[in-house]
Amino acid sequence: MFRQKLFVEVVSANDLSDSLELLSPCVQLRFADQSFTTSVKRKVRCPVWFEKTLFDVLDKERLPSLALEAYVYNVIDGCQFFLGKIRISGASFSDSSDEIVKDYQLKGRMFKRSKGVLLLRVFLKNEAPVSQVIPSPVLGLPVQAPADAVVKYVQPNFEDGMIVGRICYLFVRVVKARCLPDVDVDQKPDPYVEVNAGNLRSITNSVPEEQNPEWNSTFAFSRRQLDNAQITRIYVVVYDGFTDDSVGLISFDLSDIPERSRNDKPVVPKWHQLIDQSGRTAQGELMLSVWKGMQSDEAFCDSWKSDWLEASGVVRPHIVPKVYNLPRLWCLRVHIVEFKCIALACGSKIVESYVTVVVGCQRKTTKRMKKPLAHYVWDEELTFVAAEPFEDDLQISIQAHLGPGRDKVLGRIIIPVQTVQRRVGGLSSAELEHQWHDLQVPPNAAVANGAGDELTVSSCRVHLTTCLDSEYGAHYGSGDHTDEIANPPLVGLLEVGIIGARGLPPIKRKNGRLSSHPYCVARYGRKWVRTRTIINSRDPLFQEQYSWDVYDTATVLIVGVFDNAQVEESSSGGYKGVNIGKIRIHLSDLQPGRIYCHAYPLLVLQPSGVKKMGELCLSVRFTSKSLTNMVRMYGSPNLPKMHHRDPLQILIEGLQFHAVQIVAFRLSQMDPPLRKEAVEYMCDVQSHLWSMRKSKVNFYRIMSALSIVITFWQRFLYVCSWENPAITLLVHAVFLLALMFHRFILPSTLLFTFFSIVWNYRHRPTHPSHVDIKISLTDTVHPDELDEEFDTFPTSRSSGLTMMRYDRLRCLASRIQTVMGDVASCGERITALTTWRDPTATAVFGLFTLAAAVIMCFTPWKILVAMVGLYIMRHPKLQRKMPSFVWNFYRRLSHKADSVL
Repeated sequence: MFRQKLFVEVVSANDLSDSLELLSPCVQLRFADQSFTTSVKRKVRCPVWFEKTLFDVLDKERLPSLALEAYVYNVIDGCQFFLGKIRISGASFSDSSDEIVKDYQLKGRMFKRSKGVLLLRVFLKNEAPVSQVIPSPVLGLPVQAPADAVVKYVQPNFEDGMIVGRICYLFVRVVKARCLPDVDVDQKPDPYVEVNAGNLRSITNSVPEEQNPEWNSTFAFSRRQLDNAQITRIYVVVYDGFTDDSVGLISFDLSDIPERSRNDKPVVPKWHQLIDQSGRTAQGELMLSVWKGMQSDEAFCDSWKSDWLEASGVVRPHIVPKVYNLPRLWCLRVHIVEFKCIALACGSKIVESYVTVVVGCQRKTTKRMKKPLAHYVWDEELTFVAAEPFEDDLQISIQAHLGPGRDKVLGRIIIPVQTVQRRVGGLSSAELEHQWHDLQVPPNAAVANGAGDELTVSSCRVHLTTCLDSEYGAHYGSGDHTDEIANPPLVGLLEVGIIGARGLPPIKRKNGRLSSHPYCVARYGRKWVRTRTIINSRDPLFQEQYSWDVYDTATVLIVGVFDNAQVEESSSGGYKGVNIGKIRIHLSDLQPGRIYCHAYPLLVLQPSGVKKMGELCLSVRFTSKSLTNMVRMYGSPNLPKMHHRDPLQILIEGLQFHAVQIVAFRLSQMDPPLRKEAVEYMCDVQSHLWSMRKSKVNFYRIMSALSIVITFWQRFLYVCSWENPAITLLVHAVFLLALMFHRFILPSTLLFTFFSIVWNYRHRPTHPSHVDIKISLTDTVHPDELDEEFDTFPTSRSSGLTMMRYDRLRCLASRIQTVMGDVASCGERITALTTWRDPTATAVFGLFTLAAAVIMCFTPWKILVAMVGLYIMRHPKLQRKMPSFVWNFYRRLSHKADSVL
């Protein structure tokens, strides 16, 4: 199947101005929310472009109602001045590629006349989609970026002190019973309690053979479910588990149950007399309390909830909310100094040996040493990640490499990590304890070095230093560096209200049915929280509020939405949920004391393009606890002192990867477990992988950061060109005034910066930053580049496609290589001024510096600066069209490009 494109070629323009004035025109084309702008032709009367572009025709049926618009502008000092426009109806587009160039009369706006002619060539063409160029099923057609992928404001309706809405519940707390009747003379009851509200019911555990049982169980019934079922009365029934007969009951009218607000004291349980089915008094009493509350009630977290009735008993432990407090991560440093073996000293065989260190799933080796004697000196340090409590062992083994695939262990030692010394209090590396350890020698280890005798335990030793370093923290992602600093001052409190989500996609299960069981995970620092799972809902309502202590605002809050596949596949095991989406909120974007309540789009990048998976409604409030600590925080380092005094020469990404694996393992062992895929998704474990799209994004980010410098340079060149004499003369006057009153230059610059800050206050952001589709280039990315980004490592694509991508990467690398070579040549030319590589150039430069030093000693600096400034901004009639003497001299300096093989 072919895709239709609109081909447009901008040829030229004529008669754009009545006078002889030279213009700097450009043409902007617009078609179906797509645009293209030609280059600017400087100082011409009849510009010629011959520039071509293609527009996508997304809907052929709507083509007659669409139109191609061309706007002609005159660009002066970076501003665009309208000259005229044309409009071509989509019904007049030709299907032939032989379409000739046509001239179109420019039209002005409503109150502005325009003249001139624009020459265009426009026709429709069919183009094979990328899915036909690249073998199927590698690629599909890219999808359009969602039009509503913006952050939306949500009107908050919260109670005082809350940042989430209210969900009403009916709470029943069953404490204990007394004086229950016996079943018979020899049998005591096995009582349990059933709380019944229509079709909503739940029971406590059965207490065997006890007349005065205690349960301390709390039940929370959703008021929405009670209202929908039109339930007006609730029953608390005591049963005997041995006979399943009713011992007695207590009933309450819903209108008589008191309502407890957030600031009220807890409801005190009271004794209630049991009655039988006929309403007569029965033997026994039951202590309980009943009240109406909401999800902020302290009894809500540990209570049974009527929302769980749709889930089976096996699934219920996996859908409850949970707060995960992660352990502290330490850097385990192993400094391997040397290895000695007395029994191998007489061996004549030269052996290549190395040391292998294993901690849990982490394994590292030293460099290989090849020596004839049984004394190897490595003096090498290996760094690992360890988590409290330290349950792993440090396994160190010295191995001999006898040939390909032939490695023999000479000796090993196992050290429990919890016995390793800890580096605290700013101890230096020299103050750590260095130890010699006797190795456990396996049988026939002496054969590796040619020795005839067997090795003994005390004959081989290794010299090493091990420590758990608290001065170097190990973190598992961005925004976690504050956890590494010991006892940081408290800056504020972060409150997050997870309100709900809407428009979530249904997930296809193994049995073919579509359903969605969403839950949220919020991560900040070492505290992770998980909301309850809402069963079978695409618009879940959580209304859960959590808080964190904040020690640094230069951190990130991450909230992810996931599908709980355990609800469907709890018994089979090996389940794999779905990552629906996540958002990131920088705490530095938040204004202290303000509640930010917005709906954030959940955007996910897929092989077919960016896709909106729904919206997540969050309310966030950051409260500053101390203004002094807040200001002091900005001047303090964000990493521990040892990171700056003695930085570790290690691969930080490797430590982060192992830290994520440790965190994922610990969370998978908790109840309820958090699956590994969710942890890796929250920690962005694949953010470092190669992506052509991200490379372009970073390049455009650099250009955007340098845009101020580039704009200033363009304005300066515009002033020097004397295109607008009035502006150039004004700059001359300002320049001379600045020289005369130079002491006001710095204060004026600071005042200008201050007023710019005040002016930008009106345009400050109204919501935290979120994913920007345009900055991410997800709306313009090539499908093949997107497919390459989702390719596995190593690649799983065909050899032809991989070769094409490799050649493309080589072309990109060659450009970078050329730019790096040019930058190196520039630096080498400057160095060559004083190194006598070019004797004549160095001598000329030396005489110039001597003369310049003498002149500057006897000439006021104001005169020198004025002469240089006026010379640079001189009139074009006084300028040469050829390069200057300084530039020609610089270009002739020698460099080392010719010395490269």
